[in-house]
Amino acid sequence: MICPRIALGLFIGAAFVVQGCALETGPALGAGGSGGESASGGSTDPGSGGSGSDGSGGSIVGSGGSIATGSGGDGPATGGSGVGTGGGPASGGAGPGTGGAGNAVAPGTGGGQGPGTGGRGTGGVVGSGGSTGTGGSGPTIGEVPLDPALMSRCAGANPIRCTIPVPSDGNYTVTVEVGSASAASTSRIQSELYRIAVQPVMLPAGMFSKFTFSVNVRAEKHDGYMAVGRVLDLLIDGTAPALRGLGFAAAPTIPTIFVVGDSTVCDWDPALASINDPNQRGWAQGFTQYLKPGIAMANYADSGETAGGFYGKFFTQAKDAMRAGDYLFIQFGHNDQKSQADIDGYTANIMRYVTDAKGKGATPIVFSPLARKGASTGAPGFAGLDQKIRDLASSQQVAMVDLTRLSIAYYATVANSNSLFGMGDSTHPSETGATQISGVVAKDLKAGTLPLKDLLK
Repeated sequence: MICPRIALGLFIGAAFVVQGCALETGPALGAGGSGGESASGGSTDPGSGGSGSDGSGGSIVGSGGSIATGSGGDGPATGGSGVGTGGGPASGGAGPGTGGAGNAVAPGTGGGQGPGTGGRGTGGVVGSGGSTGTGGSGPTIGEVPLDPALMSRCAGANPIRCTIPVPSDGNYTVTVEVGSASAASTSRIQSELYRIAVQPVMLPAGMFSKFTFSVNVRAEKHDGYMAVGRVLDLLIDGTAPALRGLGFAAAPTIPTIFVVGDSTVCDWDPALASINDPNQRGWAQGFTQYLKPGIAMANYADSGETAGGFYGKFFTQAKDAMRAGDYLFIQFGHNDQKSQADIDGYTANIMRYVTDAKGKGATPIVFSPLARKGASTGAPGFAGLDQKIRDLASSQQVAMVDLTRLSIAYYATVANSNSLFGMGDSTHPSETGATQISGVVAKDLKAGTLPLKDLLK
């Protein structure tokens, strides 16, 4: 079984709603869908009022204020991103109205999209310059200017697929504008292999919204499959997707989250013949929607792998790309439990990743395995490997996400736990499950002490 990178997927999940320029941000942790059983083996630039964490659309250069309801916003009165009543970038914010840097491009008053207490403005004309206001916190990652020529790299109506050559592999900042002048739209944005960047956003006719996020582009190698690099893949889907523009820029200095693991965390392609259900995903495919712009994810995980087997087959490429300031997520166990040799060597095999990451100046984070449907705290089902991870984290003082216990606890809160798994499966998450489980992971990391918490929504 393999987890390659090809196309992008279906519309499932919570929606952002923009009506009168009010934007509800973030996927809600909930349930939906259906599933079954399977074998058990397998700120922005700060404005005068900005603070806090980004909205789902990412960081936008300009005035402060979070995405909140209302048509005005917490745009700068004295410091914002526009000159005179216009504002907005040449070097400042994104399309201000009279009160700050509005991001939705429809006639109306200003507003700022950024962390804080403000709201999204309904539009305005682009001014001639502007300077950054005071206040705010968080990484400064601005939106990328839209390049009309890139629209020729996009095709289709639903989904809209964009295949964009880039100069080299690595990290990129991407800005996508969605919406239609003539009709209401609902658009979700995914990147690379079905990695959710923005949950569905609903816009009335004549309303547009920009979203900025970070993407890692690379050549991929999996069992029986390889994908070429230097191509940025985007997909816009939904009940009525509408793409207005996009842009990208190299971001070589931002950190990367490298992921190593098995089929419960890897990228799945719905078109893959070996997949049990086209709705099947690894939880890391949902994690990107919880990242602020300014950090990218490179998912090297592959189906069917043990900690020992993966290290020799796939880890060299990840280790070579790793730099100081990066993170390494490590989750194995589903396949290791099947062999006594892998059980016996589990701790030593995991430590190889930990040691290598530290040697590169990166931060390793170990994960106990994602629990299967029906698991309990008393019977987690991993031949003691989940406890081995806890012991390793404690003895070696390594950061840990106890995903076994977290997922068991979360499953107990969901009325229909089948919705969290692929059809006829008790091991692999569905798209809904990937969104919910990755949200549980993000919440746990955000409550921790690692600097990574400041790059999570």
